[in-house]
Amino acid sequence: MKKVLVFIAIITISISANAQSKSNRIPNFRVNNFRINYDVAVPLGKMSNEFISQMSWRGVSIENRWGIKPKISIGYLLGWQVFAQRFDNYTQELNNGNAAINGNQFRTINTFPIQGTVHYTIVEDADIMPWVGLGIGLAHSNQVMQVGFFEDQRTITSFSLTPQAGIDLPINRVTSLSVSTRYNFFLHSSQPFNYSFMVFSVGIKNRYF
Repeated sequence: MKKVLVFIAIITISISANAQSKSNRIPNFRVNNFRINYDVAVPLGKMSNEFISQMSWRGVSIENRWGIKPKISIGYLLGWQVFAQRFDNYTQELNNGNAAINGNQFRTINTFPIQGTVHYTIVEDADIMPWVGLGIGLAHSNQVMQVGFFEDQRTITSFSLTPQAGIDLPINRVTSLSVSTRYNFFLHSSQPFNYSFMVFSVGIKNRYF
């Protein structure tokens, strides 16, 4: 919880500092930009209830956006998020309840979303530039459950849908601080549960022509 509070405090201070300055206003019309983000994720729904509930502090994503119309851009997002949790002295049922194994259990999920994106910038020329967007694509995931010498590993390919929103805080005429959140929903019909998690990102945006 302390890490979460520190994370929120850093974002709040950054927003306040940028909002006090009007010297960094830059137009966002038809501007291409590249972004790299540090991602923190919180599991939701059945993913949290049935497999991993612990927050992930290990995530990164990169984006590229191309302006095609005033306030509208298209692009792509590539990401990597690692979830991990340990369960001590845990009894795991096997073979539909006909057997069981007890011990310290380790669970991990590595997800790799690959998405096409579209974004709409609500305000183009301001100290704070808010935007909303949507990502659609595929996600490759590796899910592992390990108890002693027993290991259940699954490789999953999912349809991914990701609504998102954020703000860009200009630092100079080329670089901005980007703060955003996105909801990831990975649908895979062949598995007991789908993946759903919230991602909170802090990144750097560099524009280019």
